Order: sequence, then C-alpha cells, then structure tokens
Amino acid sequence: MADERFDLVFRGDIVLGQPLASVKQRLQQLFKADEAKIEQLFTGRPVALKRQLDAATAKKYQQVLHKAGAQVEMVPSQARQAKAEAAPTRGLSLAPVGGLLLKPSERARLTPVSVDTSGLSLRPPEGDLLDRTERRPEEPMPVAIPDFVLAEVGADLLEGSERDSLPLASVDPEDWGLAEAGSDLLSASERAPEPPPVAVPEFDVAPVGSEMGELKKNQAPVAPDISGLTLEEPKP
Repeated sequence: MADERFDLVFRGDIVLGQPLASVKQRLQQLFKADEAKIEQLFTGRPVALKRQLDAATAKKYQQVLHKAGAQVEMVPSQARQAKAEAAPTRGLSLAPVGGLLLKPSERARLTPVSVDTSGLSLRPPEGDLLDRTERRPEEPMPVAIPDFVLAEVGADLLEGSERDSLPLASVDPEDWGLAEAGSDLLSASERAPEPPPVAVPEFDVAPVGSEMGELKKNQAPVAPDISGLTLEEPKP
C-alpha cells in the first residue's frame, strides 16, 4: 500500500566484513552523537531509529546506514506478530553472502528498549560525513628547495674565488730546439737496447696427403701359444 508506514529497527548487527569499531565511529559521525549514545545502540535489543516513514524515505535511510556498516530492518509500523512458519523440509541451503543467518521467526523475541534519539539526526546520503570544522587541518610538509640558478650557455661555472690555484711547473725552455723534418728524435744513447735474436729452428712443409703422425716402429706380430686350449660343445 502506498500509505504504509515503516520503522527502522536496529538490533546491533553490522555488515559482514566491517570492523565493529569502525562502524561505531561512522555512526557517531553520522548521527552527530557522543560515544555513550552510540554504545546504547549495541546492547543487543532492537532499537527503533526512525518511526512512521514512508517506503521511499525508509529505504533511503536504510541504504545510508548499510553504507556506514549497520544492518537496519524496515519493519511495518504497529506490525502484528507473524504466524509460525511451516516446518522446514529436509536438506541444507547456503545463505547469500552478506545476509543474516537467522530468519526473523528464528530470532529471540526481545522487548524493544526506549532510547532517546531526539538528539540524533541523519544526514542526506550525498556529501561528506565530516564538516570542515571536524576535519584535521593538513599542514604542508616543509620541503627544502635549494636556491639554484641556471648559468648562461657557455658561461664559466666557477668564479675566480672558487678556483684552486695550481702551482706553475718551473720549466726552462732555453735549451730546447726543433729537430729537422724526418730526423730521428732519439740519439743512440737514448734508445733501448735491442733484444738478442731468437734461434728459430728450420721447418719443412710436408707434401700434400702425407701422414703427419709419428713414425711407427716395425715390430714382429706376437704368436701366442694356444696348444693348451680346447673348445667344448654348448650345453642344451
């Protein structure tokens, strides 16, 4: 029905895979409440967060809370207790990923606790959860940038005060002279002694097709004495 109203009931269940501490922190930011009020939502008893909502609004709030990590149920307002379900048939089945393992009829019926939620409010599903005043200011990291400049093309990279003064070699060029073109630059006393000649044995080239191995010695074949040997017939 279009005019049907729903309540958002929270029993302390969180989305599978979400850390409990992170869910509590996100709910605290979402409701803008202190830690003590959020802890009252996780006592194990069902708590009605919102009442008398139309289906579209209730679904929107349910999606926002599910994104924060809380499993919230849409319960028809002033709903009567459902009839007992038929006995289950034999066989086992797997629950869908992220779903609840217990059916509503299998859960323990707990009396809802009246929690004062007048100081709680839900933000719209879009936008950030934190205000600018709640964010931690990001301080820029100090970066040491050296004062470098680029020299002109072809300029000297070192100034006069930065150069190392090298001592000049004392050379007396008065006794120097230029040799004639094609003359030997070294005198006989300045030359290194020539090495003694190496005795190279004389070798001859063998004719094509000749054998290059060593000369074989002429030895007479050995004739062994086999007079004491006999052959037997093979046994069957």
